[in-house]
Amino acid sequence: MKIKDFKLERYFAKHEFTAKYLLSSSDCDGYDQSHILENASADERKMWNEIKLGYTESAGDPRLRESITQFYQTKNIEEVVVGSPGELNFIAMHVLLEKQDHVIAVAPAYQSLHEVVHSIGCEVSYWKPNKEWVFDVNQLEGLIKENTKLIIINFPHNPTGSYLSIEELKHLVALAEKNNCTIFSDEMYHKLISEPDNELPPISDLYAKGISLC
Repeated sequence: MKIKDFKLERYFAKHEFTAKYLLSSSDCDGYDQSHILENASADERKMWNEIKLGYTESAGDPRLRESITQFYQTKNIEEVVVGSPGELNFIAMHVLLEKQDHVIAVAPAYQSLHEVVHSIGCEVSYWKPNKEWVFDVNQLEGLIKENTKLIIINFPHNPTGSYLSIEELKHLVALAEKNNCTIFSDEMYHKLISEPDNELPPISDLYAKGISLC
């Protein structure tokens, strides 16, 4: 198996920590450790002070996985896996796909979302926005084939910021269900929206065969 160079990450590796001014990041600066500890409960600070560097469960520490469930309808930590986004994307694609499968993926997109699929040998059709950067679910419907196994989405979309309405997302779920497709949803920018009333639920809360990456 050979995967093409991840051009964006190679660019970051060369320039991200040496450039005088960094304008390319899609995330904001994180909180420093002191701020986190100042806002921690007594039990949380005790856990931090007693932390040990060593192995934990391969799916992630059960306490962390249980904490993550507060953001989803599921309360079963067996449905939660902790890892880096690239790692989880790689694992999911290899669990779900075989060479003869067809995949639909949003485009443009973070390269690993479709590059791993290509490395498996699957055929990929790209769901692209129109000139107004709007993704038309009816256009996606026209991309579905008899061997379509997976639909990869990313909303809020990186890099355009495009978003779906809840009605459009439910239409997409209905199409996936009708054609027995899994939906892999890159939700790294979940909640990064200007109107909170229009926030979409995680795909894993909407669809039994929905996988949320966040």
